[in-house]
Amino acid sequence: VFYVRDLLNKKYGEKFVEQGGLKVKTTLDLELQNKSQKIVKEEVDKLADLKVGIGAAVVIDPKNGDILAMVGSKEYFAKDYDGQVNVAMSLRQPGSALKPFTYATAFRSGYTPASVLMDVPTEFPGGVGQPMYKPVNYDGKYRGPQQVRFALGNSFNVPAVKVLNTIGVHAMVEMGRKMGITTWDDESRFGLSLTLGGGEVTMLDMAKAYGVLANEGKKQELTPILKITDYQGNIIEQAKTKSGSQVLPKEVAFQLSNILADNNARSTAFGFNSALNIPGKTVSVKTGTTNDKRDNWTIGYTPSYVTVVWVGNNNNSPMHPYLTSGITGAAPIWHKIMANLLKNKGNEAIGKVDDIIEIKVCAWNGLLPCDGCPTITEYFARGTEPKIHCQITPSPSPTPSL
Repeated sequence: VFYVRDLLNKKYGEKFVEQGGLKVKTTLDLELQNKSQKIVKEEVDKLADLKVGIGAAVVIDPKNGDILAMVGSKEYFAKDYDGQVNVAMSLRQPGSALKPFTYATAFRSGYTPASVLMDVPTEFPGGVGQPMYKPVNYDGKYRGPQQVRFALGNSFNVPAVKVLNTIGVHAMVEMGRKMGITTWDDESRFGLSLTLGGGEVTMLDMAKAYGVLANEGKKQELTPILKITDYQGNIIEQAKTKSGSQVLPKEVAFQLSNILADNNARSTAFGFNSALNIPGKTVSVKTGTTNDKRDNWTIGYTPSYVTVVWVGNNNNSPMHPYLTSGITGAAPIWHKIMANLLKNKGNEAIGKVDDIIEIKVCAWNGLLPCDGCPTITEYFARGTEPKIHCQITPSPSPTPSL
């Protein structure tokens, strides 16, 4: 309510808003709002031992940008903390939830889901007068050659930094801006840590940007208001059907959505039965946790819904280190909201794209398979598929876990 009123004040002036007898119909789905509010409060209360004080959630329709739910804090009227802060509009660091922007840029630069990245200890120049930058994975381990599908699915840090080092920070910033991030105005303050969350964003911007992936590469500006009439019933403002703007190729949106929906591709980090998996439903999802444990996110979507969840503390104090996993905190809240949205609906698969081709590649190196090596099915934008066969000699050793 206060978000909408603030928008109206900026557009029409406080006097007119207060005295004009306006009747405002918003995009809010009240049943969904109340259910989401209840879920956020109940789940955050369970996290008290993990030093989590508040949570927030936003749900939008990516096809038209309608804001269906906005839970700005655990409880608006809370006495023990400032519940009237709307975290949906607050600047927060998103952790690894920024990695899809890195890989979206990379796919536009020649990378594919089968491209192999080396997950090994690596140092990068830290800049003038700065020490070398040495990114580490969430668990401190390194896993050697990783295809992009598994590097992104498991949210490995080192491969993402390597990709950003290749494509350039400027290219990723430009991609983020195109997809809807409005807070990256001073590019000079960003370095290679940007892909790991080193650039503040708002939940609303992240909903809009992930909405691009859900909407086959089309960006829709967020819509909170459907209709405004004055005291005489005259229409002052009415939402119009929007075509949106194509800011990402359909093929790239499909590839990223397919990877983020692949429960197998994230199983090394999250297991097969995590809160990121909604049985029977195709849902793309990404987590994000900052190194200092001040922000914990889960963002997931279908072609019809994008749900963004954040947990943390208003005073910016760190949460318990246990939240490193990315699936304790925001993920259970996200799961419950998303499961509630989808419970009476059929499975909505990711839309097929004409210029995406499906072929089997070597599970080890992403090339066309030779006789005897294990294979996986991968999706390529037409013209980017591998043209050469791998040269691996089959051995009697067990097939690697994929």
